[in-house]
Amino acid sequence: MRRWIKRLSRIVLIGFCFLLLLILVEVAAGWRCPQREEIPAPVSQSKDRHAVVGGIKDYFRPEEETYLSVPEWYIVWSYQEKADFQEHAPPSGFPYFAAVRQYWGNYCCISRLVRHKYGFNAGEQIMLVVIGTSFSAEYILKGLYEKTVGRIAEWNSGHQFTEEDSYAYQVARDYADFVHVRPFYEFQFARRVKQLWTENPFWGRHIFRKWERRAFLTLDYSIEAFYCWLIEKATHVSYGYEPDRTYAWLENIDSSTVMQIPQLKIGEEIEPRGYILNAPRYQPFTNAAIAVVTHGAHFVEIAGNSVITISVLTPSWSGEGQSAQLLYSFPMLTRPGWQRLLLRCDVGSLDRVLRQLSEKGMTIEHIYDY
Repeated sequence: MRRWIKRLSRIVLIGFCFLLLLILVEVAAGWRCPQREEIPAPVSQSKDRHAVVGGIKDYFRPEEETYLSVPEWYIVWSYQEKADFQEHAPPSGFPYFAAVRQYWGNYCCISRLVRHKYGFNAGEQIMLVVIGTSFSAEYILKGLYEKTVGRIAEWNSGHQFTEEDSYAYQVARDYADFVHVRPFYEFQFARRVKQLWTENPFWGRHIFRKWERRAFLTLDYSIEAFYCWLIEKATHVSYGYEPDRTYAWLENIDSSTVMQIPQLKIGEEIEPRGYILNAPRYQPFTNAAIAVVTHGAHFVEIAGNSVITISVLTPSWSGEGQSAQLLYSFPMLTRPGWQRLLLRCDVGSLDRVLRQLSEKGMTIEHIYDY
């Protein structure tokens, strides 16, 4: 018995070392940056503005987080692309390894942009390495499996979806939607394991594919559930509970307009048609910002900062006439001919930039609100 335990331990250790090697290979392959320009040095908030907002609790957030949140959000975009892909195609065709390389490419670019401009944010940097490594391990393992055993099972089913394939797509879609508004570790993967077994018939067409998917998804969701539980505990111990609200100073907007936009609340009135607004973070902030700009509002600052980054999706880019600075771009892996661009602009120009992007027909993906 001890001999078998030792053998199993060796196999697990060898597999773990092999996975680490693959992650290092993908990190090295992705560690390149199509960076175009440097960012200017940060500018401190003026004394007059600080006097107005200095008494508002949790008003200020570190400016560098508008950059450092970009790699984290790349994982969200990858999950969204994967869900979109799985709606019409089997999972073996998804570019898992290329997505890993793009994560580390984003991290490389952001690291180069913020170094020497801001102090070293150890908490954020460690977090990006941890989630990047776990994301890499997840996608590498899934890629290896889906492109071997999974592909054989797809071939056996004539590349037709089983109930389990459709269920996997729905979970992928739910998860992609969820992480737009909440931390990933709050998603209830354990419940999805139970639903996999209770809501899908045991027998049906393409039985080999059905049971291959059932076994794989059970293992996948169970590991995800344990990992989410572990990260949630570690996050709360290290950082407490992350606030889901932020503040934005706007001008040229009235209270009746604010009341029409979901999740926005008036914090303080600074002047006639000028307010500090309590706004949601994450993707709802992007939706709210676009909404207030359509009503003619002008941003003064966001979370006490005067710069902001934006990602847009577009088949082409011309900087002519644009008020935003292109930092870098990556091709979209599942949308040939399209690019994901990271732009930087002054907060005071945000309303103008959003209108220019919309007029050019570009998709405003996200405003990185610290």
